[in-house]
Amino acid sequence: MKNLKKFFIFIAIIFSSIGLYIVLGRVNILRTESYKNKVIHDYAKKLKGCFDLENKNQRRINESLDLIKYCMKEFGID
Repeated sequence: MKNLKKFFIFIAIIFSSIGLYIVLGRVNILRTESYKNKVIHDYAKKLKGCFDLENKNQRRINESLDLIKYCMKEFGID
C-alpha cells in the first residue's frame, strides 16, 4: 500500500512538472509578443509624429512624399 501511495505521488509530481513547464513556456511566448508589440507601437508613434498628419492639407503631394521618404530613411525602413 505504501508503494502505491509513493507511485501516485510520483505521478502527480510528474504531471505538475509538465503542467508548470507548459505554463512557463506560454508565459515566455506572451512576454516575447508583448515586447514585439511595444516595439511596433513605439515605431508607429514615432512615424506618426514624423509624418506631421495635422498639417497634411497644407502641403503639396510632392512635399508629402519627400517627408515620407525622409521619415522612412530616418527610421531605417528604406
